[in-house]
Amino acid sequence: MEAVVREADPLNITPGSEGNHFAQAYREWRRAYYNRFPTFWGTLPGESVEEYAVYGALEISHEHAEALRNASSRLYTLMTRLALLLQQADNESLIEMGIPVSALPYVHIVMPEMPAVMCGRFEFVMSAEGPKLLEFNAETPTFVVELFHMNGQVCTDFGLPDPNVHCQQQLVQAVRAAITAGLDWIEPQPSGERSVVFSAYAHRKEERITTEFYHQLLLEQGDVPYRTSFRGLHELRVTRNGLFTADGERVDVLYKLYPTEHLMLDEDVDGTPVGLALMELVRKRQLAVINPPISFVLQNKALVAILWALHLAESELFTSEEHAWIEQYVLPTYLSPLDAEGQPIFTGQHVIKPVYGREGSSVTILDQHEVIEHSQWNFYDKQIKVYQQYAGLPTTTIQTEAGLTPVNLVHNCFIVDGTPSAIGVRACQKLIFDDNSYFLPVCSPTTT
Repeated sequence: MEAVVREADPLNITPGSEGNHFAQAYREWRRAYYNRFPTFWGTLPGESVEEYAVYGALEISHEHAEALRNASSRLYTLMTRLALLLQQADNESLIEMGIPVSALPYVHIVMPEMPAVMCGRFEFVMSAEGPKLLEFNAETPTFVVELFHMNGQVCTDFGLPDPNVHCQQQLVQAVRAAITAGLDWIEPQPSGERSVVFSAYAHRKEERITTEFYHQLLLEQGDVPYRTSFRGLHELRVTRNGLFTADGERVDVLYKLYPTEHLMLDEDVDGTPVGLALMELVRKRQLAVINPPISFVLQNKALVAILWALHLAESELFTSEEHAWIEQYVLPTYLSPLDAEGQPIFTGQHVIKPVYGREGSSVTILDQHEVIEHSQWNFYDKQIKVYQQYAGLPTTTIQTEAGLTPVNLVHNCFIVDGTPSAIGVRACQKLIFDDNSYFLPVCSPTTT
């Protein structure tokens, strides 16, 4: 389906008329522009320099922006309700949906005053019928700097209306609220000055800058009644008595841009399972983490399959209006490719993806038994899979350094402390989006 949004033309140029000469000029303009922001990854380093941030913007109608935010708000309500029930479920049910056995004690931890997701990102197909949910990046979302900062910067510099105005302030308030809830939750209450640490891999630019972005937003609000810092994961020390920085500072609240499924496998050089030890500190309320343990349940793609199954069963967990929301926004999703009679559930196009997969790895798109597309990487093949009806992505053509490029679009909407927030678009020539898909800034319609 061709995208109903149109590509904005902030440069007042006609790319198609200038061929290769224009592509060369575009490359110079794009790199010169994004080079103004050295902490941002507008161009991806590597064996070959890759374009990431597009020099332009895609216009999204007010109706589509509202539809994305409505869908996110409604789905967040339904999914958090279900995730809270699953936190209280027996271990067998959690294992069946792909929760690792070693993470079960962690998953059962409830932090009632902290938002289930301080900041999470929904991914949608924008279909002719409106948004259709692909997945919910609830625990460790990226694309934060792009939508809460760079998108507004592009709109300002190009003289375009920003659909995400005021979203950064929403995010600041959510960060503060989550920290306050975490500090109130830990036991016993610290007697001295309390400490909040933001942490990620220090050598991975996107993860480090995203985490530092949260920290910087907090600092810009003025004095806060606790110590705050960014520390690389390698600077943290887990002991039986708490989490400490390398220089001995106790950590009370930890924001970690580091997935729980990776954390639980981490070991010290002597084989000590430090990741599990950190999770045990949370269980003993000696440490609060953001996003909290429920976000690890929300991150699991099997939650969508369970939501769909409850809808088909007409579960009383949801009202008739909420069942209509599920029908409207959720693609048929299952934990098995076969029905109760052993017959294939899907006879047409569908997607197979791991419950804790990331960055498009280990994903297959099939039409019956014919492979339409398969991931380049297969890091998560051993995980439990979900089987989801395929929905065709909207398409458009954008100017890139390679020339005019047809791309598929995935629409995103952040949820911040339960409130829908920044929206944005990623673009990719493939059907399976990976970590190198384009960041395509978005704008609201201009008034004439």
